[in-house]
Amino acid sequence: MQLKFSAISKRFGEHQALHDVSLVVPEFQSLAIIGPSGGGKTTLLRIIAGLETPEQGSLSIDGL
Repeated sequence: MQLKFSAISKRFGEHQALHDVSLVVPEFQSLAIIGPSGGGKTTLLRIIAGLETPEQGSLSIDGL
């Protein structure tokens, strides 16, 4: 399964959780998301799971 993030941005009020995140994770590759508290890790995972919608950008899973 390939994941492709294109210019994803997400805000919660005044807090910019994600800003212009672009990344391709090729099929059969692993991804670790690490960073400080408030860095957008959970927001990115929630967007992948479909629980949040990005304000800008797009996410494609296997080209869909």
